[in-house]
Amino acid sequence: MTSYKFLQYNTDNLRLGWDALVKASNNVDFLLLQRFPRDKYKELCNITGKAFLTESINPDGWCLAIGRTDGMSSISGIETIQLPSTQLIHAIGDPWQGCNVLKGTYNNINLVSALPCFPASLGEFPVTKADNELDIEHILATFQDAPTIIAGDFHFSPSDMKINELLEKYNFKSYLDGHKTFKNPMSHMINLDKLVCNFEIEVSDIVVHADKMDSIEQGHFPITYTVTWDSKKD
Repeated sequence: MTSYKFLQYNTDNLRLGWDALVKASNNVDFLLLQRFPRDKYKELCNITGKAFLTESINPDGWCLAIGRTDGMSSISGIETIQLPSTQLIHAIGDPWQGCNVLKGTYNNINLVSALPCFPASLGEFPVTKADNELDIEHILATFQDAPTIIAGDFHFSPSDMKINELLEKYNFKSYLDGHKTFKNPMSHMINLDKLVCNFEIEVSDIVVHADKMDSIEQGHFPITYTVTWDSKKD
């Protein structure tokens, strides 16, 4: 069996500050990040060793990122995959939106940082729940035939029936549903962040790093966990 420690974090443009990311990344093997500011790329490499970025919406804006620590084997096959909402989201230009995923491969396992679009009814080009579902289905369908770990903000609670139907359709299992990872504008902690996988893994030592919860009105928190799988998958 092979075990690795992961940091999954929708940084919201480092809403909690740089120190929160540094603290949460201590002793992790892999980082899967969303809404990470491109201008912090060098600093990210200083704490993780090697990192790969792709812009979510605008050049030089917020990014998806995959990082690995020094001493680990290389991540190969880095690829940006556009989602069905891409044209719509680029027309809107909202930096908080998402429309792509970043994929890397480690020992034959796909590691994916994902940020699909979220519904927004304001403006000339509304984004619907159906747009979000099409993005999520595209992600799951793309990776259904290869061992894949996907981490990202799916924007809806674990009770969302359509997302659960899609996970079942493409044989993915969700692992963070019982953990509150996001503070909403009403100061309630809820779950929005997903860790899903389509092969047999064990997820343990799950920690939501919410010690700075009172410092923000809303936002995501870093999540660390250990993932173990049969080394024969490598």
